[in-house]
Parts: sequence; C-alpha cells; structure tokens
Amino acid sequence: MAVVFGGGPASCDGDLVLPVRLPQGAGSWAHTAHRLAEPRLWHKVNLVRLRAPGVPGGWRYEAHLLVLKAPYTSPSSARRRLAAAGPDRRAGIDVNVSRVAVVSVDRELTEVRACSITAGPKERASLAAEQLRGRRRARAMERSRRCRNPTQYQLSRAQQRRAKMRVEAGQRAVTVNLPRGSRLANSAGVPRQAYHLDVLSGGYRRLRAEVAAAGAARTRARDDRARSCAQELVWVHGASLVVEDCDLRLWARRWGRSLLAFTPGRLVSAIADEAGAVTTRSGTGLVRASTRTTALSQNCLCGERVPKALAERTHRCPSCGLIGDRDLVAAALAAFVTLSDPHSPGTARVDYQAARRALARIEGLQAALSESSAAPPPRPLRRRDGREQASARRRRAARRSAGSALPTTPDEPPRQLARRDHAGPSLAHAGPDQRLVFGQDLWPGA
Repeated sequence: MAVVFGGGPASCDGDLVLPVRLPQGAGSWAHTAHRLAEPRLWHKVNLVRLRAPGVPGGWRYEAHLLVLKAPYTSPSSARRRLAAAGPDRRAGIDVNVSRVAVVSVDRELTEVRACSITAGPKERASLAAEQLRGRRRARAMERSRRCRNPTQYQLSRAQQRRAKMRVEAGQRAVTVNLPRGSRLANSAGVPRQAYHLDVLSGGYRRLRAEVAAAGAARTRARDDRARSCAQELVWVHGASLVVEDCDLRLWARRWGRSLLAFTPGRLVSAIADEAGAVTTRSGTGLVRASTRTTALSQNCLCGERVPKALAERTHRCPSCGLIGDRDLVAAALAAFVTLSDPHSPGTARVDYQAARRALARIEGLQAALSESSAAPPPRPLRRRDGREQASARRRRAARRSAGSALPTTPDEPPRQLARRDHAGPSLAHAGPDQRLVFGQDLWPGA
C-alpha cells in the first residue's frame, strides 16, 4: 500500500510517495480491517513529522489516516465490559498523592471489595533511574551550550581565582573553554543575548531529541498502565463510581515530586473513560462529589464527625469504635454518596442511613477497613554517642513547601504545617473466613 501526496499542476515539485506497511500479525489484522474496510469513511491523510534520534536526519515522517469511525474494541475487551456491567455494585474512590483506595459494596449489602493502588519498590527504582538519566542529559546539554557560547557566561569564582594566581605568578593566560559562572545579564537580570540566538552543536540537538523521545515514551507507558489499572478496577468494582471533586493540579504546588511519580490524575481520567465505555450497558459511570458537602475524610460511616489532620492516616471513631485506614474509610463512605444531579458535584450528599446498615450487616467490613494502617515513621539515624545525625534532623524538620503556614482545605481542621504523609502501605489480604474480595495492588505508571 502507498500514500501519494500530489504536487499539483502549479507546483514544480513532484509527487511524494510514501510506502505503507500494513500490520502482518494475526492479532493486528482486526485493527486494520476495522479502519480500512470502509473507504467511504476515510476523511483525510495528514503528513506528520516526528523527532527520532536514531534516524538519519533526526526526523521520521508518517502518514496518518483519519477515519470517521468509532475506535476498535477487541472481543476480549467487549466481554470484560459486559461482565463489568452485570454486577450491581456501588464503589467509592479516595485519591491522594501516592495512593488510590477503592471500596465497593453490592446492593444487598452482603459483600465488600477493597483494593489500593500504590507505588512499589520496583516502580520507585525505575523512576529514580529515569530521573538520573534526565539530570545527566540536562547537565550534558548545559555543558554543550556553554562550550559553544563561552562569551555569554562569566567565569566561576574558582576559575577567576586560578586566573588571578597565574597572572601573579607571571604565567600566560589560559583560554577557558567551559565557563562555569552565571550568564551575562543586565541589572534587571535579563540575559544580554536571548537563548534562542545561541549556537547549538550537533550533540546538543541529539540530546534534545533524546529528551523529547524519552518524554513521549514515558507518557505512552503511563497512559497504557493507567488504562490497564482502570480496566481491572472497573471489572472488579463495577461501573458506578464516586470520587471527590478535587483539582489535582493545585496539589503540584505542595507535592510536585510525588505527583510526578504517581500521576493520580491520569489514573482517574482512565477510570472515567473505562467506566464511560461500560455505562452504555449498565451503571452511572464516574461521578464527582463536592468536598464541601461530603467531607469524606472527616466523617465516619456511623455519621459521627471525626476531624483529622492530614498527617493522621488512621481513622478512629469514638462513637462506633471503627478503627481503620483513613483512605479506605473515606472510599467506603464515598460508596454511599448520592447526587440529585450527576453533573453537579455540589448536589452530593452522604446517605448515612445506608452506611450504618452496611456497618452493621456486612460481615468483616471493619476487618477490611483496618487491614491496612499507616506505618510509623522511620527512626532517625543515631551516632555512637547517642545524638542524631545532622542530615537526619534536617530531613525530619524540613517542610514540604515554602511558607510559614499552609491554608487548610474545606474538609480539614486548621493546622500550622503540613507533615509528610501519603505513604501508607498497600492493602493486605484478609483471612479465608471473611467474605471479602480484595483486588491486587496496581500501579498506574512509572
């Protein structure tokens, strides 16, 4: 197959012919037939140029065919979505920086399912290695820019000191190929020469292409893992889910690195897409509940308000005696949220009567919510003389964001400082005598 871009009668250029290689695998033919079987639905062909560091010239050209047709759905995905639309369950989702907890109950209040999504040691190690590669590329690019534009940078203090010593010793001056000082700028801090006017080497352009390619690959990997997690969650807990209406973009000011490592917003979006695909048969999809009208993390299933600071990861109710993980309790309470208007988060209210009946009827509910609890913080390192190391003291006393005080969210009591939290372990499995079904720990993306 070939795609021909005609130059036109008024153009001196010839036609551009691009060969197209169709997928040859048995599992790929269904995708190809779905898109190419009906030529009347073909809309247009776009010529796309993509960066490719390994290709001569640094660019790869592709022809994209736009088809006015619904995306392809494999038979296995159709069967999975049909099975997910069968159970009549209601699920609640609690999202924080490094963990997503999901708890669902059936209509008869006889069974509870709970699972959590956390980052494991393997994913943390992979992210650390990826960040290290990114820092090395950034340093190499900065060195290349300084070497090709030495007149735009000052000498560092050490380089100035060495140059002064050579002059005092009567030695000849040495040309510095890599100035390590700051960039030359005016009194307002504006560089004398704009960065886009700098001379860039071939190595710099190659590294820049590698950074772009690595970022695109990382995005695709995270999207794929988020979709796989969302598919399993919807298959286990059904297509009727409730999540708090939070703007995750505001969390980046306080927990930027944790959000980069876990990407909870990407997972929530994938769950919404998968639930929307299942709701064509049954379910309400993913709806959002306002934090002002529900305050899920500050209330118990019995209706008692239990204020907790953000650092408190264990829920302890003095009224009913429920002791459990804060995230799981909030997710269980979200399963009983009702909305008069699904498109308006402000109409969300918690049905505490149904929550109390579930707390009394479901066998093993308290065990499910108390299986996972926040681990105690690690003890600081101590020297032989019994005193703490200075690095441990600094790490323990450091705040997660700048400023002397942090504003409180609507569903949290006032506090002075935000402490380190969101590090709860994953949910453990219950015993065989309890009527509980636990999902596996999942990971949306590294």
